[in-house]
Amino acid sequence: MLSPPSSYSNGQCVDPLTIVQYNLYYTNPNLTPFLDYLEKNEIDLVVLQETAPWHGDRFMELIDKYPYQFGGTPGLGYPSGQMIISKQPLNLKAQNTPAGHYMISGVWQSNEHRSVSLYTAHPPSPRSEQLWHERNALIGSLERLSDYSPYADTLIIGDFNLSANTRRFTDAYQDYHTAPLQSWPREIKGLPIPSFSRIAIDHLWIRNTESPSLFICKREVLSQFSGSDHSAVVTYLSERQYKTSNK
Repeated sequence: MLSPPSSYSNGQCVDPLTIVQYNLYYTNPNLTPFLDYLEKNEIDLVVLQETAPWHGDRFMELIDKYPYQFGGTPGLGYPSGQMIISKQPLNLKAQNTPAGHYMISGVWQSNEHRSVSLYTAHPPSPRSEQLWHERNALIGSLERLSDYSPYADTLIIGDFNLSANTRRFTDAYQDYHTAPLQSWPREIKGLPIPSFSRIAIDHLWIRNTESPSLFICKREVLSQFSGSDHSAVVTYLSERQYKTSNK
């Protein structure tokens, strides 16, 4: 099966919310281009994986623009290497699984009128049978946790180490909309990998239960950053009012 493309568009984006997700790679030596991008662009929410403590220190440079941060504080650290920064208020908590992996859940106040349930995770890469089971269990646990979402809009975001070209991906989060894109691997041991050989594992799912609802109007791979074996991905969410029938 062919990997999904590096861009997706579904109608016009009107006053969108903008979300960037990026697996930084723990030994990424240079975050400056990515930090410059966040500084110069209007990004509402940033979801990070494989965040090292010194990475977190660098993101504190953006505290004036992204005053709401989850991860990096004493006693919390970076749950499963995750960090989240936002222009709008966050109210999040971390929960661990029996295998020791962390799920993050809570509320992202995307604007004064819209509270969004936010769930993030970084399931392990299935390099062994045990890790394969742990990845699958975490995906299932996060799905059950998100079933209790109290808000009309629910987001699930992260590096899931699950290819979109698999049956397990198709079966996961069936009530959600998603738009998978090629994001990994962009390089292996410094050697570039052609885009047609990459797969989609950095995912975003969205579910709506009321109108007007948020939907994925556009999604793009950001290929300009180096230092990680993942590409960053930007997603634009716009609002759609469902039309009702007059029957």
